[in-house]
Amino acid sequence: MKRWRPFFILLLLAFSSFSFDKPSSRVNSIATVSKSLAFPVAGSKSKIKDLWGSSRGGGVRKHKGIDIHARKGTPVVAVCDGLIVERNYTPTGGKTLWLKSAGYGWKAYYAHLDRQLVKEGQWVRKGQVIGTIGNTGNARTTPSHLHYGISRSNVWVNPLPYVKHSPKVAIPKITKKKTAINRKKRK
Repeated sequence: MKRWRPFFILLLLAFSSFSFDKPSSRVNSIATVSKSLAFPVAGSKSKIKDLWGSSRGGGVRKHKGIDIHARKGTPVVAVCDGLIVERNYTPTGGKTLWLKSAGYGWKAYYAHLDRQLVKEGQWVRKGQVIGTIGNTGNARTTPSHLHYGISRSNVWVNPLPYVKHSPKVAIPKITKKKTAINRKKRK
């Protein structure tokens, strides 16, 4: 038995090096990423209402993103630095944008936009306004909102952990004084 003791100790050390809390370390890394991203909708008045996996189409399909409700025209921002790889209009998503992140290996999907303020192939910075909240596509009969999704290697993943701890970007306020000055300049 004494001959086997070093072997068992070595085996025990090797076994203990396989951490059972790897899922929590992944959660921690997503939480860390979340804190480094910007929340997709500017301002403090947006609300996440529809979550990942909710029933859609009478139970035919599942929701592959989250819906962030805000007033029509509220600015939508780039969650990270990256490249706009697609700007489109689809019957389901309406006016859409795809942002390929520069450092995370996934793409962010923005749908139901009222306005798309960037072009395909354009480089954007975290927090830059890229569109505005709307209800285009199959959301035309619903309140204005952003459908936000994340695709990793062409597989949809729950985007909530990625934006849950993300700071919101302030909406720049235009004071009446600046507005009056701008009116004088236009005349």
